[in-house]
Amino acid sequence: MRACILDERGGTHLRLQWIKIAQTALLSIGIAALLAACTDSDQPPVAEPPQQQEDAGNTGQTLTVVPPVNSTESADMAKYQIQTRLTDFQLLNDNGGLAWGVTRNALRLYYTQDQGKTWINISPSENVQFPANPKYGQSIYFVDRAHGWIVREGMGGTDTMVLRTNNGGVTWSLSSLSKTDKVTAISFVSPEKGWILTTVDTAIGKQDKKLYFTEDGGITWNRMSSSDEDGKQEAEEISKRGYTTGMTFSDPKHGFLTALEFGTPKLYVTSDGGENWNTGQSFFDRNKFNGCGNFSVSSPQFFGREAQSAWMSMSCSQGESTTFNGFFTTDGGKSWKLSNFTLNKQTGPNRNLSPVFLNASEGWAMQKGITYHTKDAGKTWSALPASSVLEKILEDYPEIVKIQMVNPKLGWILVENTDAKRSLLLQTVDGGVHWKVL
Repeated sequence: MRACILDERGGTHLRLQWIKIAQTALLSIGIAALLAACTDSDQPPVAEPPQQQEDAGNTGQTLTVVPPVNSTESADMAKYQIQTRLTDFQLLNDNGGLAWGVTRNALRLYYTQDQGKTWINISPSENVQFPANPKYGQSIYFVDRAHGWIVREGMGGTDTMVLRTNNGGVTWSLSSLSKTDKVTAISFVSPEKGWILTTVDTAIGKQDKKLYFTEDGGITWNRMSSSDEDGKQEAEEISKRGYTTGMTFSDPKHGFLTALEFGTPKLYVTSDGGENWNTGQSFFDRNKFNGCGNFSVSSPQFFGREAQSAWMSMSCSQGESTTFNGFFTTDGGKSWKLSNFTLNKQTGPNRNLSPVFLNASEGWAMQKGITYHTKDAGKTWSALPASSVLEKILEDYPEIVKIQMVNPKLGWILVENTDAKRSLLLQTVDGGVHWKVL
């Protein structure tokens, strides 16, 4: 057997070599640390733009992202593109809109002020995790370009968190609700005054409903009316019966809550800002819908600053098909009139896609890739010329998530392929005749 033996001189020489290597390494580490310290104190680190594909499989929409207007960076120098999966959007005015999705439990929220040519990343911190995609009017709401709120339901016994911004998403602040119930609706009528409704199912056909109110923009939230914990319903509390489908306020005093009570659409109204609720004037007559298996009703959507005109969508499902009708008001919700839509039954993946209305008379509907238009509250509909672009895209993205028109010409539509986890946002500038990908 051989043994490798170093003499004393050879061992000393080797030790000296190792000492030099160690000294060199320590010197390099020291220089690196010094450079890092200088970078932190003298100059803020430059944020690296995200990779073009944020999450394998969750691709589809390409957005051109630019820095905020008040950024010191050149827009052209800082501009970059990302691919992301959008799950919802909301047009705020003729030029501005929001679009968002969740990637690895982090909310990615973007704002455009040039109709989708460029986008600003206004996402809250990734430390706030979102297990589900926020829906507009349910857990996200903007009253204008600057003031917005996002509600993240409590997880694992933690409180429900309410994020708020008053500078268009440049910064976000936090407040909380003490309960971890399901967030059902959020509505604001000004940058200061708003409401959040939470629910929890307690028995078949019953929900415990709690209403929270803020008058300081969401810094603090106070619980207002609620269903009685023991099921003893006071005359003017929110009814424990039924499943809530939506809630909206038209002004600081008047609010509307829609629900399904044992399958029947119901409307509750308040005229004192949510303190007391009563059943609104009966607007639904089941005898007019014989043979309908299941109903659904949306919360009212009000038009214009006067908030006198509004509509509610009502669907009737029979087997694998769905038909839609609408209820309209011109007196602020005191009375509602049924409009029987002369549309075909809807089937397939978009059978639950409701028509949309810009005002009390003009609306749009999408059926089998064809856009329909009405100017008489749905009494008559005319088919618009087929869009070859939309037809082609619907072959790969067959599910329509949402349609919104912000004026008679301008609107967006979000389509997706759930299996492929991809989505595309399209725009029309001629009232739905032609569509293009943003």
